[in-house]
Amino acid sequence: MPGDSGSRPTAWSSLRGTGVVVDGYSQLDRQTRIGVGAAAALCIVGIVFPMISWHIAVPLLAICGIVAIWGLWPPVDWIFRVGLPLGHIPLHCAAAKLYGQMQGTAAAEFAERSSKCPAEIINWFAYWMALKGIRVFGKMPPSPLMKEIPRAEIESRLYFNDGARVLVDNFKSAIFTDLAVKRYDLFSHRRQLRE
Repeated sequence: MPGDSGSRPTAWSSLRGTGVVVDGYSQLDRQTRIGVGAAAALCIVGIVFPMISWHIAVPLLAICGIVAIWGLWPPVDWIFRVGLPLGHIPLHCAAAKLYGQMQGTAAAEFAERSSKCPAEIINWFAYWMALKGIRVFGKMPPSPLMKEIPRAEIESRLYFNDGARVLVDNFKSAIFTDLAVKRYDLFSHRRQLRE
Protein backbone atom coordinates (compact mmCIF):
# COMPACT_ATOMS: atom_id res chain seq x y z
CA MET A 1 0.00 0.00 0.00
CA PRO A 2 1.52 3.39 -0.96
CA GLY A 3 0.92 5.15 2.37
CA ASP A 4 1.78 2.18 4.59
CA SER A 5 5.40 2.61 5.65
CA GLY A 6 5.23 -0.44 7.90
CA SER A 7 4.65 -2.87 5.04
CA ARG A 8 7.95 -2.35 3.28
CA PRO A 9 11.54 -2.09 4.50
CA THR A 10 13.05 1.36 4.20
CA ALA A 11 16.53 2.80 4.40
CA TRP A 12 15.56 3.92 7.91
CA SER A 13 14.86 0.39 9.12
CA SER A 14 18.59 -0.15 9.72
CA LEU A 15 18.50 2.71 12.26
CA ARG A 16 15.88 1.14 14.51
CA GLY A 17 17.19 0.78 18.04
CA THR A 18 19.98 3.33 17.66
CA GLY A 19 18.29 6.35 19.16
CA VAL A 20 17.57 7.97 15.80
CA VAL A 21 14.13 9.35 14.93
CA VAL A 22 12.45 6.99 12.45
CA ASP A 23 9.06 7.73 10.87
CA GLY A 24 8.58 10.62 13.31
CA TYR A 25 9.04 8.53 16.47
CA SER A 26 12.09 8.12 18.64
CA GLN A 27 13.36 4.55 18.34
CA LEU A 28 15.34 3.94 21.54
CA ASP A 29 15.99 0.40 22.62
CA ARG A 30 15.74 -0.61 26.29
CA GLN A 31 19.51 -0.43 26.88
CA THR A 32 19.68 3.14 25.55
CA ARG A 33 16.71 4.20 27.66
CA ILE A 34 18.43 2.81 30.76
CA GLY A 35 21.58 4.71 29.78
CA VAL A 36 19.68 7.97 29.38
CA GLY A 37 18.00 7.42 32.75
CA ALA A 38 21.34 6.67 34.41
CA ALA A 39 22.87 9.77 32.82
CA ALA A 40 20.01 11.82 34.23
CA ALA A 41 20.52 10.20 37.64
CA LEU A 42 24.25 10.97 37.38
CA CYS A 43 23.39 14.64 36.83
CA ILE A 44 21.01 14.68 39.79
CA VAL A 45 23.55 13.02 42.08
CA GLY A 46 26.15 15.53 40.85
CA ILE A 47 23.85 18.40 41.77
CA VAL A 48 23.03 17.09 45.24
CA PHE A 49 26.61 15.85 45.87
CA PRO A 50 27.47 18.82 48.11
CA MET A 51 24.39 18.14 50.26
CA ILE A 52 25.09 14.47 51.04
CA SER A 53 27.99 12.59 52.51
CA TRP A 54 30.78 11.65 50.09
CA HIS A 55 30.52 8.04 51.39
CA ILE A 56 27.12 7.86 49.73
CA ALA A 57 27.66 10.21 46.77
CA VAL A 58 30.84 8.63 45.33
CA PRO A 59 29.41 5.08 45.02
CA LEU A 60 26.17 6.51 43.54
CA LEU A 61 28.18 8.50 40.98
CA ALA A 62 30.25 5.44 40.08
CA ILE A 63 27.20 3.17 39.67
CA CYS A 64 25.26 5.74 37.62
CA GLY A 65 28.32 6.44 35.47
CA ILE A 66 28.89 2.76 34.67
CA VAL A 67 25.20 2.21 33.84
CA ALA A 68 25.15 5.38 31.70
CA ILE A 69 28.18 4.26 29.66
CA TRP A 70 26.71 0.77 29.20
CA GLY A 71 23.29 2.13 28.29
CA LEU A 72 24.47 4.77 25.87
CA TRP A 73 26.84 2.42 24.03
CA PRO A 74 24.46 1.52 21.09
CA PRO A 75 24.23 5.06 19.64
CA VAL A 76 27.89 5.80 20.41
CA ASP A 77 28.94 2.56 18.67
CA TRP A 78 26.75 3.43 15.67
CA ILE A 79 28.28 6.90 15.37
CA PHE A 80 31.82 5.48 15.49
CA ARG A 81 30.99 2.88 12.82
CA VAL A 82 29.45 5.49 10.50
CA GLY A 83 32.32 7.87 11.04
CA LEU A 84 32.70 11.40 12.21
CA PRO A 85 32.04 13.98 11.10
CA LEU A 86 28.78 12.80 9.64
CA GLY A 87 28.38 14.35 6.24
CA HIS A 88 30.06 13.97 2.87
CA ILE A 89 33.22 12.15 1.83
CA PRO A 90 34.83 12.68 -1.60
CA LEU A 91 33.57 10.07 -4.06
CA HIS A 92 37.04 9.20 -5.35
CA CYS A 93 38.17 8.41 -1.78
CA ALA A 94 35.10 6.26 -1.10
CA ALA A 95 35.49 4.41 -4.42
CA ALA A 96 39.21 3.79 -3.82
CA LYS A 97 38.49 2.49 -0.31
CA LEU A 98 35.78 0.18 -1.65
CA TYR A 99 38.16 -1.10 -4.34
CA GLY A 100 40.76 -1.84 -1.67
CA GLN A 101 38.22 -3.70 0.45
CA MET A 102 36.97 -5.73 -2.52
CA GLN A 103 40.30 -6.79 -3.99
CA GLY A 104 40.21 -10.48 -4.87
CA THR A 105 36.47 -10.46 -5.58
CA ALA A 106 34.87 -10.97 -8.99
CA ALA A 107 33.86 -7.29 -9.16
CA ALA A 108 37.42 -6.05 -8.54
CA GLU A 109 38.86 -8.53 -11.03
CA PHE A 110 36.33 -7.41 -13.65
CA ALA A 111 37.27 -3.75 -13.07
CA GLU A 112 40.98 -4.61 -13.34
CA ARG A 113 40.43 -6.55 -16.58
CA SER A 114 38.39 -3.67 -18.02
CA SER A 115 41.26 -1.22 -17.62
CA LYS A 116 44.78 -1.13 -16.22
CA CYS A 117 44.48 2.61 -15.57
CA PRO A 118 43.90 3.29 -11.84
CA ALA A 119 41.62 6.26 -12.60
CA GLU A 120 39.40 4.06 -14.80
CA ILE A 121 39.15 1.43 -12.06
CA ILE A 122 38.04 4.13 -9.59
CA ASN A 123 35.51 5.37 -12.18
CA TRP A 124 34.16 1.82 -12.47
CA PHE A 125 33.76 1.51 -8.69
CA ALA A 126 32.06 4.92 -8.49
CA TYR A 127 29.53 3.71 -11.07
CA TRP A 128 29.14 0.47 -9.10
CA MET A 129 28.37 2.51 -5.97
CA ALA A 130 25.75 4.58 -7.80
CA LEU A 131 24.09 1.43 -9.14
CA LYS A 132 23.96 -0.05 -5.63
CA GLY A 133 21.97 2.93 -4.32
CA ILE A 134 24.63 5.33 -3.06
CA ARG A 135 23.50 8.90 -3.72
CA VAL A 136 26.10 11.02 -5.50
CA PHE A 137 26.36 14.76 -4.85
CA GLY A 138 28.28 17.38 -6.77
CA LYS A 139 28.62 21.02 -7.74
CA MET A 140 27.41 22.25 -11.09
CA PRO A 141 29.93 24.95 -12.06
CA PRO A 142 29.93 27.84 -11.42
CA SER A 143 27.54 27.14 -8.51
CA PRO A 144 29.24 26.49 -5.14
CA LEU A 145 26.24 24.49 -3.85
CA MET A 146 26.29 20.70 -3.50
CA LYS A 147 23.22 19.01 -4.95
CA GLU A 148 22.15 15.43 -5.41
CA ILE A 149 22.75 14.13 -8.91
CA PRO A 150 19.78 12.11 -10.20
CA ARG A 151 20.67 8.44 -10.56
CA ALA A 152 18.97 8.35 -13.96
CA GLU A 153 21.47 10.95 -15.20
CA ILE A 154 24.41 8.81 -14.06
CA GLU A 155 22.93 5.71 -15.66
CA SER A 156 22.16 7.36 -18.99
CA ARG A 157 24.03 10.45 -20.13
CA LEU A 158 26.79 11.24 -17.61
CA TYR A 159 30.08 9.40 -17.08
CA PHE A 160 32.64 9.44 -14.29
CA ASN A 161 36.00 10.83 -15.31
CA ASP A 162 39.37 11.68 -13.76
CA GLY A 163 39.18 8.99 -11.09
CA ALA A 164 35.56 9.79 -10.10
CA ARG A 165 36.32 13.46 -9.48
CA VAL A 166 33.98 14.81 -12.18
CA LEU A 167 30.92 13.74 -14.14
CA VAL A 168 31.15 14.50 -17.85
CA ASP A 169 28.73 14.28 -20.76
CA ASN A 170 29.30 12.72 -24.19
CA PHE A 171 31.38 15.73 -25.24
CA LYS A 172 33.71 15.36 -22.21
CA SER A 173 32.42 18.62 -20.75
CA ALA A 174 32.42 18.65 -16.94
CA ILE A 175 28.82 18.83 -15.79
CA PHE A 176 29.39 18.13 -12.07
CA THR A 177 32.60 18.59 -10.06
CA ASP A 178 33.67 17.97 -6.45
CA LEU A 179 31.73 14.69 -6.36
CA ALA A 180 30.91 13.32 -2.92
CA VAL A 181 28.78 10.72 -1.16
CA LYS A 182 27.19 10.69 2.29
CA ARG A 183 28.83 8.62 5.01
CA TYR A 184 25.40 7.45 6.11
CA ASP A 185 24.69 6.02 2.64
CA LEU A 186 27.98 4.11 2.67
CA PHE A 187 27.15 2.69 6.08
CA SER A 188 23.55 1.76 5.31
CA HIS A 189 24.46 0.14 1.95
CA ARG A 190 27.64 -1.59 3.13
CA ARG A 191 26.25 -5.09 2.46
CA GLN A 192 24.84 -4.25 -0.99
CA LEU A 193 28.17 -2.71 -2.05
CA ARG A 194 30.00 -5.98 -1.48
CA GLU A 195 27.49 -8.24 -3.26
